Amino acid sequence: MKLSSLKDLKVIKKDLAPEPEARPAGNQPRSKTKVRMMDSSVVATIVGFGKDFYELEMDGLTFRARKGDFYPIDPEEDRKLRSAIPSRHAKPVEEPLRTEDSLSDLTVDLHIERIPGSDGIPEWAALDFQMNYFRQVLRQNLKHKGKRIVFIHGVGDGILAQAIRKDLDEVFALSCSYTYGPMGATNVTIK
Repeated sequence: MKLSSLKDLKVIKKDLAPEPEARPAGNQPRSKTKVRMMDSSVVATIVGFGKDFYELEMDGLTFRARKGDFYPIDPEEDRKLRSAIPSRHAKPVEEPLRTEDSLSDLTVDLHIERIPGSDGIPEWAALDFQMNYFRQVLRQNLKHKGKRIVFIHGVGDGILAQAIRKDLDEVFALSCSYTYGPMGATNVTIK
């Protein structure tokens, strides 16, 4: 039988798919999270997950996808999804680097692999994770007037550097100033 559309597949779905096996309670998502498939406008719902796959449902059709094949539509649902499915590499989040002298220079490497707790962060969420860490370190040090912090962001495409400098211009403009450091770094001085 030749299938010409998704509608034809739905008609014969019962013949193609075996009876669904009962999932243990631990493999069921806490809520029906809506996701969008990468590079398309297809919207699906997460109905279950296994060791290295997720079961998605779209228009009554259930299929499997890997973690990077989709993304949550709503940021609130993204937070729920992350808390519902713990990472295999989860580590306790460590405090940012601190020095004994509050006015001594601080160097913070924002490369994703250098940030504590970044194991298991998907590539599409890396920039948000790096920016949150940048803001956390900066806010923790705002009380130390005159302190200099060197944020190492790397050369790359310049996306992280632009995001950092935009935050410094728009959010932290009254509390600190910055200069372009050596290639791949931004120097911040707390006012």
